Amino acid sequence: MKRTTRRRGEKEYTYLSLVESVRVNGKKTHQTLLRLGEIGELERSGQLDRIVAALSGYTTKHFVAAEGLEGEGAPSFGATAAISAYFDRLGLREHFRAIGDRRRSKNLADTVFVMVANRLLDPASKRRTIHEWLATVALPEGVVSPLLDQCYRGLDAIADEKEATEELLYARLTDLTNLDLRLALYDLTSTYFETSHGPSEDFSSRAYGYSRDKRGDRPQVVIGLLVAGNGIPIAHYVFPGNTRDSTTLQQVMADYQSRFGVGKIALVCDRGLISEQNLADVAAAGFDHVLATRLHHDGDVAAVLERAAAAGEDAWHTVPGFPGTKAFEVNHGGRRFVAVSSAERKARDDRRREELLVRVESKLITLADRVRAGRLVDPAKIGAAADRILRDSGVGRCFAVTIRPGVFSWRFDGEVLAYEENLLAGRYVLTTSLQPEQASVTDIVRHYKMLQNVERRFRVMKDFLGLRPVHHRTEERVRGHIALCVIAAVIEAVMGNDLEHAGVKDPDITGQTISPRRALAEIGTIRLHKLNAGRHIELVDRPTNLQRQILDALRIEANAWSRARIS
Repeated sequence: MKRTTRRRGEKEYTYLSLVESVRVNGKKTHQTLLRLGEIGELERSGQLDRIVAALSGYTTKHFVAAEGLEGEGAPSFGATAAISAYFDRLGLREHFRAIGDRRRSKNLADTVFVMVANRLLDPASKRRTIHEWLATVALPEGVVSPLLDQCYRGLDAIADEKEATEELLYARLTDLTNLDLRLALYDLTSTYFETSHGPSEDFSSRAYGYSRDKRGDRPQVVIGLLVAGNGIPIAHYVFPGNTRDSTTLQQVMADYQSRFGVGKIALVCDRGLISEQNLADVAAAGFDHVLATRLHHDGDVAAVLERAAAAGEDAWHTVPGFPGTKAFEVNHGGRRFVAVSSAERKARDDRRREELLVRVESKLITLADRVRAGRLVDPAKIGAAADRILRDSGVGRCFAVTIRPGVFSWRFDGEVLAYEENLLAGRYVLTTSLQPEQASVTDIVRHYKMLQNVERRFRVMKDFLGLRPVHHRTEERVRGHIALCVIAAVIEAVMGNDLEHAGVKDPDITGQTISPRRALAEIGTIRLHKLNAGRHIELVDRPTNLQRQILDALRIEANAWSRARIS
């Protein structure tokens, strides 16, 4: 296009011409092909706009009139794109696509992806996921939104294929991550039900038991989780709600060996799982162990604490990475023990013990007044009342009571109190089969501290991924729901390791790596803007500096996101 200006009197006029660049006698010049007219007149008449509109239908690029644009929504895009990348990277899409082919469920992989993404972004019931949440997010290209009944059937498939899925993830994680196979961390939790009552024919595992959620009024199931040293879940187990922790260990070890073909590893567990039988079973399975001991009513533990205390503080080893924590090794009864002391833990134990003693003492005084006043005479009833006060108080062992008809008295047990105050406060004891050449004293403490990774996964599953409360009514669906949460927890853990490795810091917490939860929320604000102007236009927000750091850490290719797509 060429602009030519002409002056007529005191006015200037600008004309547009379509010209071609040519050479005449070796010189470059313009040859006019078409004179379009004066610009002002072209604008007033709309002729120029009509010419552009007519020609735009024959171009490779697209021209859109601004007044013709209509918004069609701006769903969240960045977080679902990131989750989709991990879903593919871990082989889950291919895995569930193959399962779907066998089960004649064409969209199973898409259905599982949608449910996993919902757990990681905005945990909701399957009904709300389909009818509300899906409208707020942009699914990756090619992913089909499932129907509600497909979600329920998807849970059945997840439950049926639990073992195969865990074995797939184990193999992929071994290849893709620094999976620490030297340690296997095992712990248990429980999750309760809102809309059900006790065992039934279609749900034999539902039962009342010890609730970690402080909901003993609700039936529950017990969940065991086996986690690698770097915090990534390997396998999970669902037990009846009234299962004792210590009875689960043998089954878990047998399953771990048979399915994953592991070599010699060290099993790390907390004190609720220890028993003489379990120690024998762990040794028989060829596993080493690092186990926390029971701190009360155990003569070996008391002897270890006495020897450790007698050694003096200078003989204890400082544990690097854990300020105020020290450890002392004791060989006792042919076993290796490690006593651990924490200044912070001692202050907490002392404060808690004193608070509980005062509380229980007040209740015992009230009970003694009732007996003295003659309102309670029967020894059985007095004993029952005292038991209710002492049984779950946390310090009941510190009191000695005397009960006779019409008589109730109590006193502090000096020996027990001395043990609590002088030996036990701020301390705990580990036992291990690992020899000093395999793991030093401080190594043993660090191995045990890794159990925090299991506790962290439980917190993630319950508070972030919405494991509880469970509303499904059949055992198959409950097992599917739990397995779904574990799949999401694996993705969350791998994301966390990637963010840690890349050193992406939380902008609001000094020195702390950004959590997967915060990272997903941050990139979740990257939206896909949908416009319509006769043609559909899609445009993704340009990532901020922090969002770019997160995407790079998660290895998400986002360079093409900000380019408009027109169809």
